[in-house]
Amino acid sequence: MKHLAQLFLDFEPGIHYPQFQMQAGVTGTNTIRIYNPTKQAIEHDPDGHFIHLWIPELASVPPPLLFEPWKLTSLEAQMYQLSEDSPYLDPIINLEESGKAARERLWGFKRRLDVKQESKRILARHVRPD
Repeated sequence: MKHLAQLFLDFEPGIHYPQFQMQAGVTGTNTIRIYNPTKQAIEHDPDGHFIHLWIPELASVPPPLLFEPWKLTSLEAQMYQLSEDSPYLDPIINLEESGKAARERLWGFKRRLDVKQESKRILARHVRPD
């Protein structure tokens, strides 16, 4: 926390600490956050500056191809100087499949009796009755 606090111009623990928890998905009983890194890159860095800076191997790959290099044809990969064995051409996981599986698993918890009971307990403790 101290390191992150030093990076902020306006660090306020009462605001930022709960935000870190929320984004990490460790707070709240009704929300599940699973971010899609491809979607986030397109929305927040449409020109690919971050990827070009931190992944030199992809420096010559232009947007929008940059955000899904595993979809490059072999000719495109060669044209953008990616080696045939580049890990970016053969990702470890399939984002769509793993995201779907994670959502199904996490939302499945909501149907469990112990989770429903815990949700009621939390709400009873933290929400004022009308």
